[in-house]
Amino acid sequence: MDKELRELIILHSNDIHGRFAGEKDEDGKMQHSLAQVAGYVSKVKKENPDTVYCIAGDVFQGSLIDSDFQGLSTMDILNLIDIDLMSIGNHELDYGISHMMFVSRYADFPILNANFRIRKNNRPLLRPYKILEVGGFSILFIGLITAGIVDQTKAEGLVGTFVEVTDAAEEVRKTIRYATGKRGKPDMTVLMTHIGFYDDLELARALDPSLGVKAIIGGHSHTYLEEPSVENGIVIVQAGKENTHLGELHLFIDPESKKTERFEWKMVPVDEDHCPEDKFVKAMVNTYLMDIDEKYGTIITRFKRELDNYGRGNTTEIGQLFVDAFTESLDIDLMLMASSSTRCYKMDMTVTLQDLREAYPYDGKIYRVKINGKQLKHIIKHMLRDEVLDDWKDAFFHTSKDLHIVYKRNTGELKLSFRGKPVTDKQTFRVGIQEFYYINAETVFGLTCEELAADGGLKTVSNDAFGVLKEYFSEHSGMGGRIDDRIQVI
Repeated sequence: MDKELRELIILHSNDIHGRFAGEKDEDGKMQHSLAQVAGYVSKVKKENPDTVYCIAGDVFQGSLIDSDFQGLSTMDILNLIDIDLMSIGNHELDYGISHMMFVSRYADFPILNANFRIRKNNRPLLRPYKILEVGGFSILFIGLITAGIVDQTKAEGLVGTFVEVTDAAEEVRKTIRYATGKRGKPDMTVLMTHIGFYDDLELARALDPSLGVKAIIGGHSHTYLEEPSVENGIVIVQAGKENTHLGELHLFIDPESKKTERFEWKMVPVDEDHCPEDKFVKAMVNTYLMDIDEKYGTIITRFKRELDNYGRGNTTEIGQLFVDAFTESLDIDLMLMASSSTRCYKMDMTVTLQDLREAYPYDGKIYRVKINGKQLKHIIKHMLRDEVLDDWKDAFFHTSKDLHIVYKRNTGELKLSFRGKPVTDKQTFRVGIQEFYYINAETVFGLTCEELAADGGLKTVSNDAFGVLKEYFSEHSGMGGRIDDRIQVI
C-alpha cells in the first residue's frame, strides 16, 4: 500500500541563535555546525525532491558572528543554504522592527508571520503565508509568533506603540479563509510557530479539524522530543536548539484523496556520522570567524575555574558574578539582572573579549531607581512565582550578594535581609535595573515604571551595560566561585 502513497519530507530547525561554527566532540569530530545542516538538507533534497526545509524562528542572537553584524552576516550565511521558508522568532526583533523589515528583504527566502501586525490598520508587517507546490500537493505555510515580543517593542518608542500580536488561532482561521478565497483550499496547512511547545499544544486544541492543519513546526521553548505529539489530529514537532539536531517529518499522502495516511518523524543528530559538510557555508562562516577573532581575541581576565550558567529559573555561577560586578561598579545598593541576559552555558577559565561579549551581548542602559523595602519584597515574591521557577515563562533575576532571600514555596513566606539585617518596609534601596526590564516593569516586577520612579530616584547610571562588565573584568582576575546561599527557595 505504501507504494501508492506519495512521500513528502519537511526538514526543520529552530532557535539556531547564531551558532554557526559548531564544535568538536570528545573524539575530535565536528558537530552542530551550520555547514553540516546545509549538507544534510542538500543530501535529502537530492534523494527526494519533494522536500521542504524550514526554520521556525530565532536565527539571531547567540554569537558574535550574528550580533557584531546585527544579523546581516547571518543572512549572508543562510542565503547559501537551500531554505524554503522561515518564520520570525522573538530574537529577530533584537535589532529593532525596522532592521527586521530590512533583513526580511535581504533574505533569499520568504520570512513569514501572520499575527505580528500594525495596530491601526491590522496589516501584517511580514508576509503572513506562502503556498508551496510539493509533489503535486499544495501546502499552505503560516508563520506565528509569541505575544512576548510586545514587551520588546516597548523599547522602540513611537513605533512600538503601533504594533501588536494578535491571537494565533484566530489568525490561522483568517489566513486559511483568505488563502482559500484567493487560490482555492490547499491540500494541507502547516504552521511554523515560535510560541513554545505547550502553547503549540493549546493552539492545536483550538483549531477545528476541518481547517486542514496537519502539522505544527515549533520553536521558542528549545524542546527536545523523543517522539512527536499529536493533538486534535495535528502533528507537533520541535528540534531542540542551536543545530544540535534537525527535525525530519515524513508525510505519506494518498495522491487521489490527498489525505495524509500516516507520518514518521525523527531527530537527526548534526554530526559527522549523519551530515555531510557544505564547503561553501563552512568557508563563509570561517570568513566571519576570522574577522571576529581579530576584533575580539584579546584575553581580558582569568577565572579560578570554569563557571557554569545552566538554568533560567535559578541562580548560576556566572549570574552571581555578573550581578556583583554591576553592583560594585555602579552607584547602587543592589542589582536585579535578568537571568536571560546571559547568553552562554559556561565560561572557561581564560576569558577573551569574545567570550564576554557572547555571554552578555547587550549594550543598553542601566537605570537606578529608589524603592522601599515593601516594594522590594513585592518584586522578589513576583520573581519567585511558580511560572518563573518551574516553567521559565517570566524573568528570574540574579540579585547582589548583600541581599539574602529565604522563600518557602508552600506557604509563600518570604524573609529578606540586607547586609545581615532584616529588611524593613520603610527602608530605602538604590536598585540597578536593565533598561529593557525597567520598560517592562509591570510584567517582570509586578510594579509600574511610575511606581518604581515615584521617589524621584530614577537615574541613568550607565549607557553601556557591556562596557561596565568589560572594564570590571579587565581590572579583576581570579574571580568566580560556587553558588552561595543568597537565594534559598525551600
